[in-house]
Amino acid sequence: MILVGQLDSPFVRRVAVTMQLYGMAYERRVLSVFADAAAVRELNPLGKVPALIGDDGVALYDSTFILDWLDQQAGPARALTPPSGPARRDVQRLVAVALGVAEKSVERNGETVRRPPDKQVPEAIARIDQQIAGSLAWLEGEAAGDWLHGNAMTQADVTLTAALGHLGNRHPALLPADAYPRLMAVAARCEALPAFQAAPFEAGG
Repeated sequence: MILVGQLDSPFVRRVAVTMQLYGMAYERRVLSVFADAAAVRELNPLGKVPALIGDDGVALYDSTFILDWLDQQAGPARALTPPSGPARRDVQRLVAVALGVAEKSVERNGETVRRPPDKQVPEAIARIDQQIAGSLAWLEGEAAGDWLHGNAMTQADVTLTAALGHLGNRHPALLPADAYPRLMAVAARCEALPAFQAAPFEAGG
């Protein structure tokens, strides 16, 4: 399989880490949605990453859809998202908010780094910051142990760590020291694992 995208994307990274955790072999095709826009559109009509090209040549789009497919390949006993019941609901709630943090962190990058200063809208940036802070505070309140849910790693932990990796590297002021100790402890536990070290955040375009 071929995973398309750069590891500065939290969406690409959560797929890469999940594949590492599942022991699924893949190649990486490092394309930027900006510098390599035309090439990305050839693989994904939306011009977005990640894209995962299967052994049959079929490309899958959107990290949530890709992860759902990977869970099916891994099987219910190994899947990082429980297959059914309250546990699935609870993990997906956590994933939804953690993924929202990633989305807002990327959106903030677009509103600040990629938009000229005279075109920036302070109110829009402030709203993004509030959404990120509120989401992190909620997740901090939900975290009660070594992992976000239960006694083992789930997709909630993978997605949270990818989101915090992007936020901490792109917008460190929004992740002040000691503000979210439980979340940072979860992320540190994840980042120490070989699967995360094999797919680290890498600054890109």
